[in-house]
Amino acid sequence: MQETRMRPDMSATLRTLPSAGVLVAPPQGTVTAHTGPVLDRLLDTLWSRQALDTIDYAGTSGEPLLVAYCNEPGRPTSGLVLRPVPGSHDDMPIAARLAAILVRLLEQHPASVGASLEVAQALRLASLALPPAPPQPKPQPARQLAEWQRVQAVAYMDHHLADGFVTADVAARCGMSSSRFSAAFRVSFGISVRQWVIHRRVQLAQRMLSNEDVTLEAVAAACGFSEQCHFNRQFARVVGVPPGTWRRRHSTMAA
Repeated sequence: MQETRMRPDMSATLRTLPSAGVLVAPPQGTVTAHTGPVLDRLLDTLWSRQALDTIDYAGTSGEPLLVAYCNEPGRPTSGLVLRPVPGSHDDMPIAARLAAILVRLLEQHPASVGASLEVAQALRLASLALPPAPPQPKPQPARQLAEWQRVQAVAYMDHHLADGFVTADVAARCGMSSSRFSAAFRVSFGISVRQWVIHRRVQLAQRMLSNEDVTLEAVAAACGFSEQCHFNRQFARVVGVPPGTWRRRHSTMAA
């Protein structure tokens, strides 16, 4: 059986995905519990149809619960994810109170199917009267580094090309967090910090390779490459040929 994979944007919206749920079928008078792959398929189907809403109810424990509704067996038409949140029922709408009642009914052993079915249907009607959720703010696009930040970042990285550094060190020099600095750096230079450092080290290596008295091992170490093989690989990736080949070609051209 093929596994159903839920969309990443579902996790981002629901925060915590339900690990259990029930399928409510009023025409058949049934309330069926589901977990695992069956639950995943219900969630994915409802999410793809944009038929999945959330209701927060006052509760201090428990996990989110999916309540799916269907008029025909195996064909869910809508669903509610009930999420416990700190608070009082007095400050919440009727749908939240019904959600809390339904959760308690479903936790009983054995659960009362008749009562659960009635409360689930009332919850469905009450949810239709809830105001729509406010739109999520759009993420702000990353901004470029200021000129002084560009100068500071480049100077610091050039000074530490040989001994190495972490992005957080450069970001701190620019008064930014690592994530914000990385995003702004990419906007400003068109490449990531790591890619910039590799290109810069290769440029330094090219200048050093013009001196034939300096060994390839010494060039690699002076440019911040811990291993000769890593130096060869990165140099060839940027320039197109290994450093030894590049040196021979340029020494021949100079002669």
